[in-house]
Amino acid sequence: MPSIADLIERNRESLLQHYLEEASRLPSAREVCPQDVIDNLPEYLDTLCALSRGQRGDPDYTRRRLEETHLRLRLQLGYTLEDVRTELVLLERLLAGLWVSLPPGQRPTPEDIQLIRNGLQAAMAHAVSFLSEYSPKNRQGAHRTEAPRVSEEHLRRAVEAAAEHEKQQVTSILESISEAFLSFDRDWRFTYVNHEAERFMGLTREQVLGRDHWEVFPATLGTNVEHYYRRVATERIPLAFENYYAPWNRWFEFHAYPTEQGIAVYCQDITERKNRAEEREQYLREQTRLREQAERALRLSQRAEEVLEHGDPFILLDKDFRILQVNKNQELVSKKPREETLGRVIWDVFPAINNPESAYWREYRRAMKERVPVHFEEYYPPQDLWASVNAYPTAEGGLAVFLRDVTERKRAEQFRERLMGIVSHDLRSPLNSITLAAGILLRQEDLSEPIRGRVRRIVQSAERMSRMITDLLDFTRARLGGGIPLHRRPGELLGLVRTTLEEFEVTHPGRLVFSHNQGPYTGEWDLDRLAQVISNLVGNALKHGAGNTPVEVDLHEEGQEIILTVMNQGTPIPDPLLPHVFDPFRRAADSSRQGGLGLGLYIAQQIVLAHGGSITASSSSATGTTFTVRLPRERA
Repeated sequence: MPSIADLIERNRESLLQHYLEEASRLPSAREVCPQDVIDNLPEYLDTLCALSRGQRGDPDYTRRRLEETHLRLRLQLGYTLEDVRTELVLLERLLAGLWVSLPPGQRPTPEDIQLIRNGLQAAMAHAVSFLSEYSPKNRQGAHRTEAPRVSEEHLRRAVEAAAEHEKQQVTSILESISEAFLSFDRDWRFTYVNHEAERFMGLTREQVLGRDHWEVFPATLGTNVEHYYRRVATERIPLAFENYYAPWNRWFEFHAYPTEQGIAVYCQDITERKNRAEEREQYLREQTRLREQAERALRLSQRAEEVLEHGDPFILLDKDFRILQVNKNQELVSKKPREETLGRVIWDVFPAINNPESAYWREYRRAMKERVPVHFEEYYPPQDLWASVNAYPTAEGGLAVFLRDVTERKRAEQFRERLMGIVSHDLRSPLNSITLAAGILLRQEDLSEPIRGRVRRIVQSAERMSRMITDLLDFTRARLGGGIPLHRRPGELLGLVRTTLEEFEVTHPGRLVFSHNQGPYTGEWDLDRLAQVISNLVGNALKHGAGNTPVEVDLHEEGQEIILTVMNQGTPIPDPLLPHVFDPFRRAADSSRQGGLGLGLYIAQQIVLAHGGSITASSSSATGTTFTVRLPRERA
């Protein structure tokens, strides 16, 4: 949209022509030449253009000087204050005519229009102040026509009458304007306040006339008001400024002019305008913030789209399981172009998963109904692949499904676990033959002692191999068979712990310390499997604990749970390894520790979990290493 400065410069010639035509019709302008009617209006329009463009300082000073020059000429030509006022009203009307007929989008801003109006209102106040202060002596010589000779007394009375009439006219105008007008003498005493000044001050003129301005308004000391008032008084130049008056929580615009007595001030409350400007600034800042936020969101969205398009296979479903979006890798994996899948129900596109026995069918429906994320791994026969699936509810009521091909990992796991199961199962037959043959040899009386020692080592090695095979079979059951099977029956745990510890006393005399409270320790358990847990934990403690320290075993009750703890002293388990002590093959992979396959703690954990209990481990140099088993008395 154009500024008022742009409109003035485009229409300068027609603006001056219309002003000349209408201003020449004033009674005081009948014998005035066109050049004097126009006077310095072209230069004055330049100062209004500077005001429209926001320029302050020198343009304001130039505008006031042009106004005073124009007013002096008007006094010489015999113009009245009403004539001067009519000229200013005419100029304001002609300027407004430049934009009132334009479409709203092509008009100057309200702030620009208000600046020009304020400037012309200030010019009006300047004219009132200037003409009211003009002395009768100057007015006496201001008439351009030569009057008949009269006595000096008659002339003096006529001039005084004219001055008094002019003063009354000025006062009438000042009392009718909607802005506050104040004047002060050189000692800063109030000499005049108009009706509007009384209203916004909340004081009558009787309460302020003759009083010191700084006494009436002490809050203006040290503000722009004092600074600029004193500059006007000392430098004798007009100045315009704004000031926030804290006691009233209001903003004011001031136009101060030097007068022969002191200074005159035109004051306007601009709080609403400042608030609108602040609101506009805040609105623009907020719009800028929202635009930047939107741009950032767009950039993130674009990057997310790129990642989504080239990442793991992705499917977006609506609440009716219709496919809304798929990415490039989903097309490649499914071998179905998106044009064939978008808008169709997923069960129709992939009929192999439309089966209540399928994890896809169960978990997708659970995630959709309960609005919870789900994760599962499932085999997909049409592509002969295993997929790791994560499905997340969306804000629109559908699902975002991410799939990852884990076929190689699953097949490697299955191959390893099946191989161990087959090997461990098939090893039992030859191992049993070795054990049976070694037992027969040991029973022969004529066997020499060196040979007998070698046969005993064969038996010990066979027993160790048997334990390893048992662990492998248990591991295979736990991983492939849905968990270690239990044969529960009522039993008593205290005797089981004592019997198991007695077996260790033969090989580790004096190393075990057993404590317990009254009990009873009855429950429904698989006692053979629990003996395996106790044996694994105690054997582990004896093997890895310091050789000169005891292994402490404790049994006690807590409500409906039986608590078994096994504690040994010695080098603690390193913090990075502690969370993984129950992982299968972990200890076998730890070269710092000697032993079997690293399945003992894993199998112990699986047995405890199968009983509905829990097993935890803690380890530090101060308290040693402790394994804690919690077993419920009855099955859950």
